[in-house]
Order: sequence, then C-alpha cells, then structure tokens
Amino acid sequence: MLSLLKADFYKLKRSKAFWICALVGVVIAVLTVVAMHATISRGLAQSPNSRGYAAAQNMSGQASAVWIITQFLPQDFIILLAGVFTSVFVTSEFGDGTVKNTLSRGAERVNVLATKFITCTVASLIILAASLVALVAAGCIAWGFDPQGASTAGGFVGMIALQALLMVAFTALFTFIGMAIRSVGGSLATTIIATMMVGTLLEALNALFNTTVDLSQYWLGGAVSTLATTSPASGDVVRGVVVALIWGVASLVGGAVLFNKRDVK
Repeated sequence: MLSLLKADFYKLKRSKAFWICALVGVVIAVLTVVAMHATISRGLAQSPNSRGYAAAQNMSGQASAVWIITQFLPQDFIILLAGVFTSVFVTSEFGDGTVKNTLSRGAERVNVLATKFITCTVASLIILAASLVALVAAGCIAWGFDPQGASTAGGFVGMIALQALLMVAFTALFTFIGMAIRSVGGSLATTIIATMMVGTLLEALNALFNTTVDLSQYWLGGAVSTLATTSPASGDVVRGVVVALIWGVASLVGGAVLFNKRDVK
C-alpha cells in the first residue's frame, strides 16, 4: 500500500486539476472579500434613511476575517472544487487503464480504494486550507481578524476542525461517486448535483410535507452551514460529527463493495 500511496502523491503533485482547483479557491476567496467590502462601502454611501444603508451598517458592525469565513463556507465553493478534483483524479485512471494495470500487478482492491481516498482527502484539505488562508488574509486587510472580539481562539479552531471533518466526509462521498460511475463526465455531473442541489431538494421536501424534522440537517451540506460558526450549539456539533461519520463510512464501504464486485476494463 505504501508504494501505491507514493505513486498517487506523485501524481497529485503533477496534477494540473489539483493546482487549478487550489488556485481557483484562493481567487474566489479574495474576490469574495473584495465584493463584500465594495457592497458595504456602497451601502454606507447611500442615504442614512435607506434600507441599503441600514443593511450595510449592520454588516459593517460585524465585518471581520472571522465573519467572512462564516459567510463563505455555506456557499459550498470549496467543497465543489474538492469534488471536481476528486472526480477527475479517480475516474481518469479508469479511463486510461491505470487502475487495471495496478490490479494486474497484484495490488488489492481495498488498498487501491484506500490510497485514492487518502490522496484525495489530502488534496481536499489543502484546497480548504489555501482558500481559508486567503480568506483570512484578505479579511484582515479589509476589516481586521476579529476587531469586535466576537469569537474565541478555541471557537475559531473548533469551527475549522469541524469543517475539515466534513470535508473528509465529502471526499469519501466523491470517491464513492468516482468509483461507482468511472467516467469523468458522469462523475462530475453527479458531484455537482450532490453538492449544489441535495440541500435544496431536502428543503423543498420539508416545505412540501411540512415535516417537523429539518431533513437538511442530516445532509453533509446542511451540517457545513450549521457549523459555520465559532459558537455552535452542542447538539449541532454532535449531530454534525455523527452525520460526517455516517456519510463518510457508508461511502467508503459502498465504494469498496462496488469496486470488489465490478470488473475493471
């Protein structure tokens, strides 16, 4: 398995998709701060009696590097970038015959799946870290790290740790999708749908059936939004961790079962 990991990390370093996704994450993070700063500035330039001024004044009172992270994470941009990379990385090796060649040399399928998941997880966490570092840097320049003193060091670290755990779970799901579909186009489409539309679908079901339980809270994307805060409720933290573990483990088990049962062409 160690030789498989070395090979996959070598491929990761040479992967254009990885570096492009990481760069796009940084650019989106910086542009988010620039756009928010411009929005606040335009609002404060309006008449004091206008709605735009009141909204801008409210945002100005909260604006900080920590605050912009809590606004940015629920947009799922970083998760989508991680999904795009994972889809390309996993499925491309089915298309060019690399997986078949690896198996023909005696590698066990569970090790192949494990190395793909580990490599994609490292890549996803790097994309997350690069985006957040850029977000914090730009936010500090625009407003300061936390001039209002609204968060604690422990709360900030906890928020990042929970988001990293959810990213790992998402990567497991994306790896499962890649292993199940095995084509770049189909995997990318399914990944985009899973990232951008599942939460909306669950909210629609809540409204349609007037459910007392918020179904979106049991989806990874819902947990990301709920835990994008430095002071989450203890119940939300427990539910978020359980949701991440269930989705992550189920995805890996499902991926292993499918990979073992299907022939590799």
